[in-house]
Amino acid sequence: MSDYDLSQISFASSEEIGTFLTASDKPVKRRKIASLGDLDGFLRVASDTLIHKIQQDLWALKKEADGNYYIERLFDDRGAPIKG
Repeated sequence: MSDYDLSQISFASSEEIGTFLTASDKPVKRRKIASLGDLDGFLRVASDTLIHKIQQDLWALKKEADGNYYIERLFDDRGAPIKG
């Protein structure tokens, strides 16, 4: 497990992530995190794992080589792992 330092993410306000994730017919698999406000709809259960509060599904928190943070959904609506 990685211990990500989220102190570099800004506190600027942004759209509510729950609305973003459910507003489309096509589920979101990956999303760039621009601020800590983007994580309002999540509960952090490990250094690199989040649970979406409304949808109750697991997401991974990753820091890419470019220094940006991303969240990636780990399972689809049927409970099958999402591959790359």
